[in-house]
Amino acid sequence: MPGVPNHWHVYFAVDDADATAAKAAAAGGQVIAEPADIPSVGRFAVLSDPQGAIFSVLKPAPQQ
Repeated sequence: MPGVPNHWHVYFAVDDADATAAKAAAAGGQVIAEPADIPSVGRFAVLSDPQGAIFSVLKPAPQQ
């Protein structure tokens, strides 16, 4: 994407994106994007740790 510096972004598979986002915030992290559904993919959130490293969590949708 033009204007976006090179970077990497990791997704961690979790059992519950909402609970993981709440735990991250309680531990001093930040919720960058609130948990949301991606149709046919799952539920995700974008978080950061207390030092500012950004990552995502994903509860995959059931396979059909």
